[in-house]
Amino acid sequence: MSKGDAPVAVNLFLGDPSVVDPLVHALVDERMGQASQALDFEIFRFGERPLSEIESALRQVGMFSQRRCIWLRSFVESKRKSASAAPRGDEDEEEATEEGGDEAGGATELLALLEAGVPDGTILVISALNLDARGRLSKWLAKNASVVDRRVQVEHTGQRSGKLSEAGLRSAIETRLHELGVTRPAAGVVDEIVRRSGSVLGETLQEIDRLVLAQADPTRLGAADVRSGMRDLALGWVFDLTKALEARNLAAAEDLIARLLAEGEAPLRLVALLATHFADLVAARPLIDTLPPGAMRMQGAAFVNGPGASLPDSLRGWKGYFRLHAAANFKPGELERLHRQVLQLDLALKSSPASPLMLFSRLLQSACIPGAVS
Repeated sequence: MSKGDAPVAVNLFLGDPSVVDPLVHALVDERMGQASQALDFEIFRFGERPLSEIESALRQVGMFSQRRCIWLRSFVESKRKSASAAPRGDEDEEEATEEGGDEAGGATELLALLEAGVPDGTILVISALNLDARGRLSKWLAKNASVVDRRVQVEHTGQRSGKLSEAGLRSAIETRLHELGVTRPAAGVVDEIVRRSGSVLGETLQEIDRLVLAQADPTRLGAADVRSGMRDLALGWVFDLTKALEARNLAAAEDLIARLLAEGEAPLRLVALLATHFADLVAARPLIDTLPPGAMRMQGAAFVNGPGASLPDSLRGWKGYFRLHAAANFKPGELERLHRQVLQLDLALKSSPASPLMLFSRLLQSACIPGAVS
Protein backbone atom coordinates (compact mmCIF):
# COMPACT_ATOMS: atom_id res chain seq x y z
CA MET A 1 0.00 0.00 0.00
CA SER A 2 1.91 3.00 -1.25
CA LYS A 3 1.11 6.54 -0.11
CA GLY A 4 2.12 7.92 -3.49
CA ASP A 5 -0.14 8.71 -6.41
CA ALA A 6 -2.01 5.39 -6.37
CA PRO A 7 -5.17 5.22 -4.22
CA VAL A 8 -4.40 4.04 -0.70
CA ALA A 9 -6.32 1.01 0.57
CA VAL A 10 -6.59 2.27 4.18
CA ASN A 11 -7.89 5.76 4.91
CA LEU A 12 -8.01 7.35 8.38
CA PHE A 13 -10.17 10.40 9.17
CA LEU A 14 -9.64 12.08 12.55
CA GLY A 15 -11.99 14.68 14.00
CA ASP A 16 -15.56 15.52 14.94
CA PRO A 17 -18.06 13.28 13.05
CA SER A 18 -19.93 16.32 11.75
CA VAL A 19 -16.70 17.37 10.07
CA VAL A 20 -15.20 14.10 8.87
CA ASP A 21 -18.34 12.14 7.89
CA PRO A 22 -19.01 14.32 4.82
CA LEU A 23 -15.36 13.88 3.83
CA VAL A 24 -15.72 10.09 4.03
CA HIS A 25 -18.80 10.14 1.83
CA ALA A 26 -16.99 12.37 -0.68
CA LEU A 27 -14.10 9.87 -0.79
CA VAL A 28 -16.44 6.93 -1.33
CA ASP A 29 -18.29 8.80 -4.09
CA GLU A 30 -14.97 9.54 -5.78
CA ARG A 31 -13.61 5.99 -5.53
CA MET A 32 -16.78 4.00 -6.22
CA GLY A 33 -19.42 6.22 -7.73
CA GLN A 34 -23.03 6.33 -6.54
CA ALA A 35 -24.45 3.35 -8.43
CA SER A 36 -22.55 0.54 -6.72
CA GLN A 37 -22.70 1.81 -3.13
CA ALA A 38 -25.99 0.12 -2.24
CA LEU A 39 -24.36 -3.33 -2.43
CA ASP A 40 -20.61 -2.72 -2.21
CA PHE A 41 -20.37 -0.08 0.55
CA GLU A 42 -20.90 -1.19 4.16
CA ILE A 43 -20.78 0.90 7.33
CA PHE A 44 -19.81 -0.71 10.64
CA ARG A 45 -20.38 1.48 13.68
CA PHE A 46 -17.66 0.58 16.16
CA GLY A 47 -18.86 -1.48 19.11
CA GLU A 48 -22.07 -2.70 17.50
CA ARG A 49 -20.48 -5.63 15.63
CA PRO A 50 -17.23 -7.54 16.19
CA LEU A 51 -14.22 -6.67 14.09
CA SER A 52 -14.14 -10.23 12.79
CA GLU A 53 -17.23 -9.36 10.74
CA ILE A 54 -15.35 -6.47 9.18
CA GLU A 55 -12.57 -8.82 8.16
CA SER A 56 -15.11 -11.12 6.47
CA ALA A 57 -16.73 -8.15 4.72
CA LEU A 58 -13.36 -6.96 3.45
CA ARG A 59 -12.74 -10.30 1.74
CA GLN A 60 -16.04 -10.40 -0.11
CA VAL A 61 -15.99 -9.70 -3.82
CA GLY A 62 -17.72 -6.57 -5.10
CA MET A 63 -20.99 -7.41 -6.87
CA PHE A 64 -21.33 -4.50 -9.29
CA SER A 65 -18.04 -2.70 -8.84
CA GLN A 66 -14.38 -3.52 -9.09
CA ARG A 67 -13.99 -1.87 -5.72
CA ARG A 68 -15.58 -2.58 -2.37
CA CYS A 69 -15.55 -0.18 0.58
CA ILE A 70 -15.89 -0.82 4.31
CA TRP A 71 -16.24 2.08 6.75
CA LEU A 72 -15.40 1.49 10.43
CA ARG A 73 -17.14 4.48 11.92
CA SER A 74 -16.51 6.20 15.28
CA PHE A 75 -13.63 3.95 16.31
CA VAL A 76 -12.57 4.38 19.95
CA GLU A 77 -9.47 2.96 21.56
CA SER A 78 -10.14 0.91 24.67
CA LYS A 79 -10.43 2.74 27.99
CA ARG A 80 -7.56 0.80 29.49
CA LYS A 81 -5.41 1.86 26.55
CA SER A 82 -6.43 5.51 26.77
CA ALA A 83 -5.82 5.59 30.50
CA SER A 84 -2.12 4.84 30.12
CA ALA A 85 -1.14 8.47 29.79
CA ALA A 86 2.01 8.43 31.92
CA PRO A 87 5.30 8.87 30.02
CA ARG A 88 6.75 5.51 29.01
CA GLY A 89 9.52 4.10 26.91
CA ASP A 90 8.71 2.71 23.46
CA GLU A 91 8.69 -0.85 24.74
CA ASP A 92 6.32 0.02 27.58
CA GLU A 93 4.07 1.91 25.17
CA GLU A 94 3.69 -1.15 23.01
CA GLU A 95 2.91 -3.31 26.03
CA ALA A 96 0.26 -0.83 27.19
CA THR A 97 -1.27 -0.80 23.75
CA GLU A 98 -1.45 -4.57 23.63
CA GLU A 99 -2.96 -4.76 27.13
CA GLY A 100 -5.62 -2.19 26.23
CA GLY A 101 -6.46 -4.13 23.10
CA ASP A 102 -7.51 -7.20 25.06
CA GLU A 103 -11.03 -5.78 25.14
CA ALA A 104 -13.27 -6.80 22.23
CA GLY A 105 -12.76 -4.54 19.25
CA GLY A 106 -9.71 -2.84 20.81
CA ALA A 107 -6.68 -1.32 19.12
CA THR A 108 -4.73 -4.59 19.05
CA GLU A 109 -7.47 -6.44 17.19
CA LEU A 110 -7.78 -3.70 14.60
CA LEU A 111 -4.01 -3.56 14.21
CA ALA A 112 -3.91 -7.32 13.60
CA LEU A 113 -6.57 -6.95 10.91
CA LEU A 114 -4.57 -4.19 9.22
CA GLU A 115 -1.29 -6.07 9.38
CA ALA A 116 -2.97 -9.07 7.72
CA GLY A 117 -3.53 -6.84 4.70
CA VAL A 118 -6.49 -5.35 2.87
CA PRO A 119 -7.42 -7.25 -0.31
CA ASP A 120 -6.73 -5.61 -3.66
CA GLY A 121 -9.61 -3.52 -4.89
CA THR A 122 -10.96 -2.98 -1.36
CA ILE A 123 -11.00 0.30 0.52
CA LEU A 124 -11.06 0.41 4.32
CA VAL A 125 -12.05 3.72 5.90
CA ILE A 126 -11.61 4.32 9.64
CA SER A 127 -13.02 7.42 11.33
CA ALA A 128 -12.25 8.37 14.92
CA LEU A 129 -12.58 11.40 17.14
CA ASN A 130 -9.02 10.89 18.33
CA LEU A 131 -6.17 8.38 18.50
CA ASP A 132 -3.22 8.12 20.88
CA ALA A 133 -0.23 9.04 18.73
CA ARG A 134 2.07 6.96 20.98
CA GLY A 135 0.28 3.68 20.27
CA ARG A 136 1.27 1.06 17.71
CA LEU A 137 -2.05 1.42 15.89
CA SER A 138 -1.58 5.15 15.33
CA LYS A 139 2.03 4.64 14.24
CA TRP A 140 1.02 1.93 11.74
CA LEU A 141 -1.69 4.16 10.28
CA ALA A 142 0.63 7.16 10.05
CA LYS A 143 3.08 5.03 8.03
CA ASN A 144 0.70 3.04 5.82
CA ALA A 145 -2.61 4.90 5.54
CA SER A 146 -3.86 8.10 4.02
CA VAL A 147 -4.58 10.31 7.04
CA VAL A 148 -6.93 13.31 7.07
CA ASP A 149 -6.63 15.07 10.42
CA ARG A 150 -9.38 17.62 11.15
CA ARG A 151 -9.04 17.59 14.93
CA VAL A 152 -9.14 20.78 16.96
CA GLN A 153 -7.57 20.43 20.39
CA VAL A 154 -9.26 21.65 23.57
CA GLU A 155 -7.37 24.06 25.82
CA HIS A 156 -6.86 22.93 29.42
CA THR A 157 -5.37 26.13 30.86
CA GLY A 158 -5.78 29.87 30.57
CA GLN A 159 -8.83 31.91 29.58
CA ARG A 160 -9.91 29.35 26.94
CA SER A 161 -9.76 26.37 29.33
CA GLY A 162 -12.37 23.83 28.23
CA LYS A 163 -12.78 25.50 24.84
CA LEU A 164 -11.36 24.69 21.41
CA SER A 165 -7.85 26.04 20.87
CA GLU A 166 -7.99 29.36 19.06
CA ALA A 167 -5.35 28.45 16.47
CA GLY A 168 -7.05 25.18 15.54
CA LEU A 169 -10.48 26.80 15.56
CA ARG A 170 -9.32 29.59 13.25
CA SER A 171 -7.84 27.07 10.84
CA ALA A 172 -11.08 25.04 10.78
CA ILE A 173 -13.17 28.19 10.22
CA GLU A 174 -10.95 29.42 7.38
CA THR A 175 -11.04 25.99 5.74
CA ARG A 176 -14.84 25.82 5.87
CA LEU A 177 -15.23 29.38 4.55
CA HIS A 178 -12.91 28.52 1.65
CA GLU A 179 -14.94 25.39 0.89
CA LEU A 180 -18.09 27.54 0.76
CA GLY A 181 -16.56 30.03 -1.66
CA VAL A 182 -15.45 32.70 0.83
CA THR A 183 -11.83 32.53 -0.28
CA ARG A 184 -10.81 35.94 1.06
CA PRO A 185 -12.83 36.73 4.21
CA ALA A 186 -13.18 40.44 4.99
CA ALA A 187 -11.39 41.91 7.97
CA GLY A 188 -12.89 40.79 11.26
CA VAL A 189 -14.99 37.94 9.84
CA VAL A 190 -12.93 35.12 11.33
CA ASP A 191 -12.53 37.03 14.62
CA GLU A 192 -16.30 37.43 14.95
CA ILE A 193 -16.92 33.75 14.18
CA VAL A 194 -14.31 32.68 16.76
CA ARG A 195 -15.98 34.94 19.32
CA ARG A 196 -19.34 33.21 18.72
CA SER A 197 -17.98 29.66 18.53
CA GLY A 198 -18.84 27.11 21.20
CA SER A 199 -17.01 24.00 22.40
CA VAL A 200 -18.39 21.71 19.66
CA LEU A 201 -16.68 22.24 16.31
CA GLY A 202 -19.49 20.64 14.33
CA GLU A 203 -22.05 23.14 15.67
CA THR A 204 -19.81 26.04 14.69
CA LEU A 205 -19.28 24.71 11.15
CA GLN A 206 -23.02 24.10 10.70
CA GLU A 207 -23.70 27.67 11.81
CA ILE A 208 -21.12 28.92 9.28
CA ASP A 209 -22.91 26.92 6.57
CA ARG A 210 -26.23 28.52 7.51
CA LEU A 211 -24.69 31.99 7.66
CA VAL A 212 -23.01 31.76 4.25
CA LEU A 213 -26.05 30.24 2.53
CA ALA A 214 -28.14 33.19 3.74
CA GLN A 215 -25.89 35.68 1.92
CA ALA A 216 -26.86 37.00 -1.52
CA ASP A 217 -23.14 37.15 -2.35
CA PRO A 218 -21.08 34.94 0.01
CA THR A 219 -17.82 36.40 -1.33
CA ARG A 220 -18.77 39.72 0.29
CA LEU A 221 -19.41 38.27 3.75
CA GLY A 222 -18.48 40.90 6.32
CA ALA A 223 -18.03 41.12 10.08
CA ALA A 224 -21.38 42.92 10.41
CA ASP A 225 -23.08 39.98 8.65
CA VAL A 226 -21.57 37.60 11.22
CA ARG A 227 -22.70 39.77 14.14
CA SER A 228 -26.25 40.00 12.83
CA GLY A 229 -26.66 36.52 11.37
CA MET A 230 -24.69 34.02 13.46
CA ARG A 231 -26.02 32.60 16.72
CA ASP A 232 -23.79 33.03 19.76
CA LEU A 233 -22.71 29.44 20.42
CA ALA A 234 -20.18 30.61 23.00
CA LEU A 235 -23.16 31.41 25.25
CA GLY A 236 -21.87 34.89 25.95
CA TRP A 237 -25.53 35.86 26.12
CA VAL A 238 -25.90 33.72 29.25
CA PHE A 239 -23.75 36.16 31.20
CA ASP A 240 -25.60 39.16 29.72
CA LEU A 241 -29.01 37.70 30.60
CA THR A 242 -28.15 36.70 34.16
CA LYS A 243 -26.45 40.06 34.70
CA ALA A 244 -29.60 41.91 33.56
CA LEU A 245 -31.80 39.79 35.84
CA GLU A 246 -29.52 40.25 38.83
CA ALA A 247 -29.53 44.01 38.25
CA ARG A 248 -33.33 43.81 37.79
CA ASN A 249 -32.93 45.64 34.48
CA LEU A 250 -36.20 44.83 32.70
CA ALA A 251 -35.42 46.65 29.44
CA ALA A 252 -32.07 44.89 28.97
CA ALA A 253 -33.53 41.47 29.85
CA GLU A 254 -36.52 41.82 27.51
CA ASP A 255 -34.36 43.11 24.63
CA LEU A 256 -31.99 40.18 25.01
CA ILE A 257 -34.76 37.55 25.19
CA ALA A 258 -36.45 39.07 22.14
CA ARG A 259 -33.19 38.97 20.16
CA LEU A 260 -32.40 35.39 21.17
CA LEU A 261 -35.87 34.17 20.19
CA ALA A 262 -35.65 36.04 16.88
CA GLU A 263 -32.28 34.37 16.18
CA GLY A 264 -33.84 30.94 16.65
CA GLU A 265 -32.71 30.13 20.19
CA ALA A 266 -34.92 27.34 21.56
CA PRO A 267 -37.36 28.71 24.20
CA LEU A 268 -37.03 25.56 26.31
CA ARG A 269 -33.25 25.98 26.37
CA LEU A 270 -33.72 29.49 27.77
CA VAL A 271 -36.13 28.13 30.37
CA ALA A 272 -33.58 25.51 31.44
CA LEU A 273 -30.96 28.23 31.89
CA LEU A 274 -33.32 30.37 33.97
CA ALA A 275 -34.40 27.41 36.10
CA THR A 276 -30.78 26.56 36.91
CA HIS A 277 -29.92 30.21 37.58
CA PHE A 278 -32.78 30.83 40.01
CA ALA A 279 -32.23 27.46 41.72
CA ASP A 280 -28.61 28.48 42.38
CA LEU A 281 -29.75 31.80 43.83
CA VAL A 282 -32.41 30.07 45.97
CA ALA A 283 -29.69 27.89 47.50
CA ALA A 284 -27.38 30.87 48.10
CA ARG A 285 -29.88 33.37 49.57
CA PRO A 286 -30.24 31.84 53.10
CA LEU A 287 -26.46 31.87 53.59
CA ILE A 288 -26.37 35.67 53.44
CA ASP A 289 -27.96 35.83 56.89
CA THR A 290 -25.24 33.56 58.32
CA LEU A 291 -22.39 35.90 57.34
CA PRO A 292 -20.80 38.33 59.82
CA PRO A 293 -22.21 41.89 59.83
CA GLY A 294 -20.74 43.95 57.00
CA ALA A 295 -19.47 40.92 55.06
CA MET A 296 -21.52 41.77 51.97
CA ARG A 297 -19.94 45.24 51.86
CA MET A 298 -16.39 43.86 51.77
CA GLN A 299 -14.23 44.05 48.66
CA GLY A 300 -14.10 40.86 46.60
CA ALA A 301 -10.63 39.59 47.56
CA ALA A 302 -11.19 40.37 51.25
CA PHE A 303 -14.51 38.51 51.20
CA VAL A 304 -13.17 35.48 49.32
CA ASN A 305 -10.21 35.10 51.69
CA GLY A 306 -12.23 35.99 54.76
CA PRO A 307 -15.87 35.09 55.43
CA GLY A 308 -16.20 33.40 52.04
CA ALA A 309 -13.60 30.78 52.98
CA SER A 310 -16.02 29.21 55.48
CA LEU A 311 -18.86 28.83 52.97
CA PRO A 312 -19.79 25.46 51.43
CA ASP A 313 -17.50 24.32 48.61
CA SER A 314 -20.07 25.25 45.96
CA LEU A 315 -19.96 28.92 47.06
CA ARG A 316 -16.28 29.41 47.77
CA GLY A 317 -14.15 31.65 45.62
CA TRP A 318 -15.28 34.33 43.20
CA LYS A 319 -18.21 32.31 41.93
CA GLY A 320 -19.75 32.34 45.40
CA TYR A 321 -18.99 36.03 45.87
CA PHE A 322 -20.90 37.02 42.74
CA ARG A 323 -23.73 34.56 43.36
CA LEU A 324 -24.33 35.83 46.88
CA HIS A 325 -24.38 39.44 45.66
CA ALA A 326 -26.88 38.46 42.97
CA ALA A 327 -29.11 36.70 45.51
CA ALA A 328 -28.94 39.72 47.83
CA ASN A 329 -30.85 41.76 45.23
CA PHE A 330 -33.96 39.71 46.02
CA LYS A 331 -35.98 39.57 49.22
CA PRO A 332 -36.40 36.27 51.09
CA GLY A 333 -39.11 34.24 49.38
CA GLU A 334 -38.92 36.10 46.05
CA LEU A 335 -36.47 33.67 44.48
CA GLU A 336 -38.53 30.62 45.45
CA ARG A 337 -41.60 32.16 43.81
CA LEU A 338 -39.60 33.08 40.70
CA HIS A 339 -38.30 29.53 40.44
CA ARG A 340 -41.88 28.24 40.56
CA GLN A 341 -42.82 30.71 37.82
CA VAL A 342 -40.02 29.37 35.63
CA LEU A 343 -41.46 25.86 35.99
CA GLN A 344 -44.91 27.23 35.11
CA LEU A 345 -43.35 28.94 32.06
CA ASP A 346 -41.92 25.59 30.98
CA LEU A 347 -45.42 24.05 31.05
CA ALA A 348 -46.95 27.05 29.27
CA LEU A 349 -44.41 26.88 26.44
CA LYS A 350 -45.28 23.22 25.91
CA SER A 351 -49.05 23.64 26.01
CA SER A 352 -50.06 27.25 25.30
CA PRO A 353 -50.52 28.79 21.83
CA ALA A 354 -49.39 32.14 23.24
CA SER A 355 -46.26 33.81 21.88
CA PRO A 356 -43.08 32.64 23.68
CA LEU A 357 -41.95 36.28 23.89
CA MET A 358 -45.16 37.24 25.71
CA LEU A 359 -44.78 34.31 28.12
CA PHE A 360 -41.17 35.25 28.87
CA SER A 361 -42.15 38.89 29.32
CA ARG A 362 -44.44 38.00 32.23
CA LEU A 363 -41.61 36.18 33.99
CA LEU A 364 -39.11 38.99 33.35
CA GLN A 365 -41.49 41.57 34.79
CA SER A 366 -41.86 39.49 37.94
CA ALA A 367 -38.08 39.12 38.20
CA CYS A 368 -37.14 42.73 37.49
CA ILE A 369 -39.89 44.80 39.12
CA PRO A 370 -39.57 44.72 42.93
CA GLY A 371 -42.77 43.52 44.54
CA ALA A 372 -44.16 42.12 41.27
CA VAL A 373 -43.57 38.49 42.23
CA SER A 374 -46.92 36.99 43.16
